[in-house]
Amino acid sequence: MLFSTLARNRTLFARRATVATASTTCQQQLRQKSSSPIPAPVLSKWYSIFGKSTIGYATWLVGGIIVAEGLTGMLGDAFWGSVNHGRTFDTVDWSKFKTDDEEEEEEEEEEEEEEGAGDEEGDDGDDDDDE
Repeated sequence: MLFSTLARNRTLFARRATVATASTTCQQQLRQKSSSPIPAPVLSKWYSIFGKSTIGYATWLVGGIIVAEGLTGMLGDAFWGSVNHGRTFDTVDWSKFKTDDEEEEEEEEEEEEEEGAGDEEGDDGDDDDDE
């Protein structure tokens, strides 16, 4: 009986030692996993600039939100433009829709503008014959 009690106590002690070692190992692994990927000096500097006061932290939040909105907007516009290229007013090739009649009208307008520029040299813009 005495020997069986000693054997039992040794077994319990060995189990407790392995459990304690395992829990210490788990705690160390958790500490390693929970450590920040950002170095401590960087976090300390950030805290000294933005984290100490409420107004500093609010400034950090507002600035971050504005930057995030800007990036999201730019990425969204770029995606929209790539998906709808050739379908929006800015990206349509309007020369494909040009007809011969439009070219003749443009030439006539240019000729009228050239003639109108020559007539206006001596004209004061008054159509009245009264002087």
